[in-house]
Amino acid sequence: MELVDKLNNKKEPLNKVGERSEKILGEYNQIVHVWIMNDKNEFLVQKRSLNKKVFPGMWSQTGGGVDAGESILQGALRETKEELGITIPEENIEFMLSFKRKYNYLNVWLARMNIDINYLSLQKEEVSEAKWVDKETLIKMHDNGELAPSLDIYFNMFMDLLVYPY
Repeated sequence: MELVDKLNNKKEPLNKVGERSEKILGEYNQIVHVWIMNDKNEFLVQKRSLNKKVFPGMWSQTGGGVDAGESILQGALRETKEELGITIPEENIEFMLSFKRKYNYLNVWLARMNIDINYLSLQKEEVSEAKWVDKETLIKMHDNGELAPSLDIYFNMFMDLLVYPY
């Protein structure tokens, strides 16, 4: 059972903790998506485990729910550590965008790091593999339906917000 802080439609705390799976109109929890980009401007994408209930076997970014008592930054750093075994220094991560969905606020982060994927420690329940892809390949994966549909709502905006070079 994952416990989350509940927020109102102004992104203010309701001073209420609930289960992440609990869906109540007017109550929101926080979700984080973390994109990792190296100095070659490649993105680290991960393939979702076939055991996942939502979008099994699809490529995606790192992410998940923000636990009760965590900030969105703490949630982003924890999810990356849990899923990939990567510790992101706070100075290497920046907030990109946030928006409200039906039951949660989605917060998108960008970490700039060089990582040897041979040293990743994948959380097998969540991730089956990871790879680096360049921007053009990532866009093709999106256009071909290889990326999890949860990215569709912000993918183009995220691509436009990126500042090159690294």
